[in-house]
Amino acid sequence: MSNEELCALAKGGDTEARNRLLETNLSFIRQQANKIYGQSGSGCLDVDDLIQEGCFGLMEAIDRFDPERGTKFLTYAVWWIRKFMREAASIVLADDEVCLSEMEKFSLPQIYGKSPEQIVLQAETYAELHNGLGQISARERTYLLYRYGFTDGGEHPIPETAAHFHLTEKRAQNTERAALDDLRRRLLR
Repeated sequence: MSNEELCALAKGGDTEARNRLLETNLSFIRQQANKIYGQSGSGCLDVDDLIQEGCFGLMEAIDRFDPERGTKFLTYAVWWIRKFMREAASIVLADDEVCLSEMEKFSLPQIYGKSPEQIVLQAETYAELHNGLGQISARERTYLLYRYGFTDGGEHPIPETAAHFHLTEKRAQNTERAALDDLRRRLLR
């Protein structure tokens, strides 16, 4: 079955066709991820993260593809695949990747007036958060560290964060939601 036929079925809600389309084009996505990884000139990008973003790009292409225009699906999808990968790369590279060690510069809020139990609980929570951030992808970690002020001590609203990482507000919200979901999963293990 061709990509175009699979895409038509996937747009109609066929989950199996969507999965098959993804599997069929995974080697192409991997090839594009390796290309962008090589162009980045930095070891802070993770190829697996780029592949994941490329898969999100392919899913976006499935939803937007119009076979009436006479374009092959993969010719159309490559733009979305690269767009999602480049956005991910821009998030990680925007600040030359914030290291977790930089986060340690920002200590816990002032602890005066708290009981010893509250102080210990707050320190444990901070340690768990620090550990959880170390387990998520560099892209998600960089986004959350900037958004919630771990890099400069001031929380940044979504529009400002989106502009900082050269994203649309919707893409910034989706990135934040995915990063927080990933962090929650790590913390609840």
